[in-house]
This record gives sequence, C-alpha cells and structure tokens, in this order.
Amino acid sequence: MPWVKSSVVFLAAMLLMIQSTAAVGEAISARKIYMIDGDTIAISDQRFRLVGFDTPETRHAKCSYELALGNEATRRARQLVENAGIVDLIVLPGRDKYGRGLARLVIQGEDLGSRLIAEGLARPYQGGRRQSWC
Repeated sequence: MPWVKSSVVFLAAMLLMIQSTAAVGEAISARKIYMIDGDTIAISDQRFRLVGFDTPETRHAKCSYELALGNEATRRARQLVENAGIVDLIVLPGRDKYGRGLARLVIQGEDLGSRLIAEGLARPYQGGRRQSWC
C-alpha cells in the first residue's frame, strides 16, 4: 500500500500549503499598534503595509500638499485606532518590496483604508505604480 502513504504525505503537504497562504485575523489592543503613517503600522518589531489603499507620503513628500495631506491621513488613522480600543488585524500572506508584512486593519467592522478613502485622505491602491499626490 505505498500509494496510501504517499497520499497521506501529499494531503499533509497540501494542508500546510493552504495554511501558509491563508490570511490570519486577530483582535488586538489598539495600544499595541503604532501608526508610522497612514498606511503603515508597527507592532513590536514587525512592520505591516496596509493593503487596498495608499496615503500620501510624509517622509519623502514631493510637494507641500502631499506632506500636509499625508500628515492629516496619519493623524486621522492614529485617532481612529486610538479611539477603537480593540481592532482586528488581518495578516495576509507575502511581503511588500520593502520586506514589510501585508495586512488589513479593521476598526469596528470597517476597513481603515475604506474609511480614509471615504474621508478623502487616501486612494484605492492594488499595487504597481502609484499616482502622484502633487
């Protein structure tokens, strides 16, 4: 019955592969999250790029408008996280080109990116070349 043993090994490998590519969600205290900017967070020594949206740059802004809007997006994101108490962090498989983990941050059932987009502080973004804010 060598085919049974190989089938079991194959199924175990498939389960491991499925688990490693699945998103993992966790409710965490907002106090554990530091908003680096409007679309990047740090939790302990881990950094995550929040996916599905883009906020203006604050460190390497190309114009004063981008810097001002980026600072406002960061301020608003921090406010939303701080006021939430508990947030849902959904860690996605993969990393961005800077080595950051990928994640979604859900506050009281609403994705942070969707909220910032609705308030005019972010744009939808699915990767690739970003549009200028200037």
